[in-house]
Amino acid sequence: MTTSINQPWSISDKVRNRFGNLWADLDFVMQSKISEENFKTDPMNVTMGELHIAGQCITMRYKDLIAYSKSVETLCNNIYSNPTGKDEKFEVTVKGRNFLLTKQEVRKLTETLNDALNASMRGYELGLYL
Repeated sequence: MTTSINQPWSISDKVRNRFGNLWADLDFVMQSKISEENFKTDPMNVTMGELHIAGQCITMRYKDLIAYSKSVETLCNNIYSNPTGKDEKFEVTVKGRNFLLTKQEVRKLTETLNDALNASMRGYELGLYL
């Protein structure tokens, strides 16, 4: 069973038309089996899952989630602190891949990465990776 953060299949056509397909399909799919042994030996290099963005799948390790959730959140805060146009695009780089995203897409990417990071931490704390 795959664990999806945003569950893009449940987004209505009305919302999809309003925000666009890139926004609607943006998702993080958690790895189906993460062993506790991996966290004991090398926690930062454990593969947590895949980020699905703009038709691409980017494999993310735990340290990638931490780094990119912070950097994208900083970018998002900077975007929302300055007045911008509705259709203005911003360059976001994730693991060497560049994406041009609107501010709503940047916000959703920020929320997705933060939710994936929090779900990973909670899963480990609760012992779900056994």
